[in-house]
Amino acid sequence: MSANRPAVTAVIVTYQSARTLQAMIDAARRCHAEGVLDCVFVDNGSTDATAEMLTREASWARIRLTGQNHGFGRGCNLGFAEVASPYTIFINPDAVVEPEAVRAMVRFLEQNPKAGIVGPAIVEGESEESFIIQGAGTRATPMTIVRAATPLLAPAAPMRPITPGGAPFRTGWVCGAVLMVRTDLMRRLGGFDPRFFLYWEETDVCKRADDLGFETWAVGEAVTRHIGGASSAPDGTRIGGCIAKHYYQSRRYYMVKHHGWLAATLAELSESALLAARAALDAVRGRGWKRIRPRLQAALLSQPQKV
Repeated sequence: MSANRPAVTAVIVTYQSARTLQAMIDAARRCHAEGVLDCVFVDNGSTDATAEMLTREASWARIRLTGQNHGFGRGCNLGFAEVASPYTIFINPDAVVEPEAVRAMVRFLEQNPKAGIVGPAIVEGESEESFIIQGAGTRATPMTIVRAATPLLAPAAPMRPITPGGAPFRTGWVCGAVLMVRTDLMRRLGGFDPRFFLYWEETDVCKRADDLGFETWAVGEAVTRHIGGASSAPDGTRIGGCIAKHYYQSRRYYMVKHHGWLAATLAELSESALLAARAALDAVRGRGWKRIRPRLQAALLSQPQKV
């Protein structure tokens, strides 16, 4: 990688990110100073101090203040339109990616021409005392949705943690908090599907890349950190840390898109019936209805609005 022309451009979409953005900017600045990374920041109409922080702390990068919330995928596409480097890395504003992690992902892509997308080991959490290791796995299907909601059945394909320093392994998808892709491949894919406002857009990209013959890999040699959920307040309506409304709507759109309307519909109705039955049993046992609360945040069979 040349000091004048980095091989990688980072696209970072911000929204109400002031609380965690400083650490991300500091790490990106170190990458830029070492000549491994150019950066494009796209702010989705933040009303906190995000825009001011970008203007003050990231003057060395390209900054686009859109004035409105386009959603994650469309925001990434706006930044991706300015990428000219061979590789693109999408980084959440609450993720920290150091120079060596960027180099490790580039090395892997350069050594493995069939690999189109790579994800690093991601340590999730704000403190050293409380953290988890982000995993990867096979892509979900209508059948795995039903299986996950069925009592006493183990997941059809459990997640595999991407262990820091561990051997690389091929996978169906990697977390979009930090994801590197060949720029030419992303152009062939037309970027992220803009209908995904939030969640599942990276799974969709991995699926479409796979359809073109490109593999997705988890690269444990590259280690990054991610706080997670920093752009929205936590509450009791989330599923796996995700905002349930966007999660369920995006998931349905993905399932209809790749598995057909009938399979997606049967899976969602079956899952909802199983969750309702289990929640009712919880209530009888005095445990309340919390199991069903996330599912109630999105209307059944609803999808993201068309763009």
